Amino acid sequence: MSAALLVACGGPASDDGGAPSRVAAITDAGALDASPPDASPPDAGLVDAGAAAWTRLTTTDGATIEGELVARYDHARWWWDPAAEETLALFDPRGLAEWPDDRSLTFVSSLDVAGLAAVARPDGLSSYRDAMRDRGVRLERVPLDGVAYVITAGERYHLEESGYGDFAWDLVVLDAEGRSHSGDGLSNEDYLVWDREVRLPVSGIVVEVVADAPDVPPGPADLSAVNNLVGVQVYGGYYVYLLHLRQGSVPPEVVVGARLDAGTVIGRAGNSGVSAEPHVHVVALAWDRDADPPRTWSVPAEWHDVWVGPRAGTRREWVAPWSGDYVSNDPF
Repeated sequence: MSAALLVACGGPASDDGGAPSRVAAITDAGALDASPPDASPPDAGLVDAGAAAWTRLTTTDGATIEGELVARYDHARWWWDPAAEETLALFDPRGLAEWPDDRSLTFVSSLDVAGLAAVARPDGLSSYRDAMRDRGVRLERVPLDGVAYVITAGERYHLEESGYGDFAWDLVVLDAEGRSHSGDGLSNEDYLVWDREVRLPVSGIVVEVVADAPDVPPGPADLSAVNNLVGVQVYGGYYVYLLHLRQGSVPPEVVVGARLDAGTVIGRAGNSGVSAEPHVHVVALAWDRDADPPRTWSVPAEWHDVWVGPRAGTRREWVAPWSGDYVSNDPF
């Protein structure tokens, strides 16, 4: 497989105060709710909706695809080349396999869909949530030591990134007054997260490294800027990427092909690429070999055994943090 996984920009880190437009948790029949359900807090983990969470899709050429509908990507919101189209992601655990044989996710354009029907999940098949947990496709730790703040999760501009950021997290560090920087914030060095060690949140094999792109000054994002990043393959066609690393901060041992453990330092927080202020962009991705050209999509993921909360942290065995949450590997 080529090291280039076609990862798009991580987006500018900016808390524009917009209301959350979607939750990362899968709630009923694979549908992605427009707002967090009353019975499930925003920082809940992924939900197994049971046997009803199965969809039969019929394509315009008469083919049938079945699976758990885990995501819908709205092309009309994209930064570039918006279109009146969605891409649907269906998961079938029978396709799970080591690379390069994993075919567990199928991505289908809404333009190719003739019909959708809710059907019963076949007996004995695991949900997307359980399959990801069982195969280690989960974030085992927060990439930053200490307490980090989720400035943006799966909403606002992350939904505008061509399907690369729908379930991503942007992490910064705040002071006691809730500020991400000192002074006027016009210099990268003003930001509390700047130059913090970034640790790999999951074990995996390095598949892509970009290390020498320049850091940009805080301010409006340059959509042509290059991100410094490290991407690892976790299982089959599933990956975790960390973006916006500081120029020159990736250690020499972090190279394509290296097998790294969770907790390994893979660089320092910077402001490279498409970014309005220093932050760390974390995202789980799935490989779509049938796309032309092949590409990745942001997919739902959970954090395992971390502390999270809007104020005081609560230990969560499984959680998908939301914007406004603090997250840490330790009690706070």
